Amino acid sequence: MPYVTVTPGVDLYYELRKTISQNPSEKPWLLSLHPVFLDLTFASPYIEGKGDLLERFNILLIDFRCHGRTISKVSPSCDIWTLATDLAIALDKLMIGPVHILAGDSLSTEISMRFAGLFPELVSSICMCAMPPETEQGFIQTAFYTMLWAWVNPEFPEDWESSVLATQWWLYGPKAHQDLDVLDSWAGTMIRRYPPCKAVKSLGSCIAYTEREPPPQSLYKLIRAPILALHGDFENIYDVTRARARFNELTNAGPGSKFTVLTGTPLSAYDANPKIVKANYYPWIDAQLAASPKVPPRVRPNFVAALQLLSELYHDPTIAKRDPYTSESFYGLSEEKIKSNTERLEYLSEVEKTKFSFLGGNAPERWTGASFEEMHPWRFSKRFRTDKGSDSVVDVAGEIMLAITESTLDENDDDDASE
Repeated sequence: MPYVTVTPGVDLYYELRKTISQNPSEKPWLLSLHPVFLDLTFASPYIEGKGDLLERFNILLIDFRCHGRTISKVSPSCDIWTLATDLAIALDKLMIGPVHILAGDSLSTEISMRFAGLFPELVSSICMCAMPPETEQGFIQTAFYTMLWAWVNPEFPEDWESSVLATQWWLYGPKAHQDLDVLDSWAGTMIRRYPPCKAVKSLGSCIAYTEREPPPQSLYKLIRAPILALHGDFENIYDVTRARARFNELTNAGPGSKFTVLTGTPLSAYDANPKIVKANYYPWIDAQLAASPKVPPRVRPNFVAALQLLSELYHDPTIAKRDPYTSESFYGLSEEKIKSNTERLEYLSEVEKTKFSFLGGNAPERWTGASFEEMHPWRFSKRFRTDKGSDSVVDVAGEIMLAITESTLDENDDDDASE
């Protein structure tokens, strides 16, 4: 199977798809980045159909750490800078670049921005299918932490289900507005890959995003590639106003850059509504390709210069002294944060030994060619239904607010005890 080693213990699974047009060498490369928790197989609606991306590009698809078929350790120092450098090393080893980027969600957006800042020579354009805030704040941060911990370390199966349901609400909105097959496909991935008995992998899949810190403001001026930012307005947490404001910080983005609101679309537009994403992305990328019809020559990343740049962004000269040829050297976390992550991972490595899995946890994966029914012997959407089989109203917002309230009460109890 095709793997590329980006650092000891991290072998990224990848697939190369050559264009269906004549003369592949005359077509540029597209790097497809999948949404958090999912994998490169979710790119299929964009690749092989008539008028889709293989008519325009050669395509590289990669599974992130702790996703899909990638084989990886969970490093306590791994942050979004690390994930971005994983991609740069992979491109260098595969002798690909520069690339156009299709970033499928908020995690991919954060990765692509850091990638474009550190390795501008590798980026021809970026389509971001969501524009998240720099970090979670206030009650949102509390909710994310509560949801994450209930997911990786639940006491009862119902705790895990509620956490997954709340995460699904964040990504897709109320279920009444989505095809249940879309929701079950997402939830089935969680059941198979991230049950409580795989708590370390679960945390490794998302901690770089859920606990991300704002990048240095000087990063934004380094990003010069043309950018199309697509953001769903059917979003209760990442509102359009803040998303647009962050996009406006990309003052040096290239010609044709624009922010587009996807009406009636949730945060996870990439897999929930490929039709609307394609309707906006394809005309834009066609204009970009027409403006630069010649395929640029291959460019190799300069890892020494990139590490020096990261050092300057953080005003930390010790960063530049790390080994530039491993992605493990590219991170901005403090020593205190790394220590905290180490302790959490050690704790979860013990906890997961006694945790449970779920019906469907051993079902075949998407890449096996199994049918939808075989992959989802138990449909998570059954949680939405009453005993009579009719839809019931599940107030997920209420579940999240309850989690926040309980978390706040716990914090207050701790404060009272310390007085």
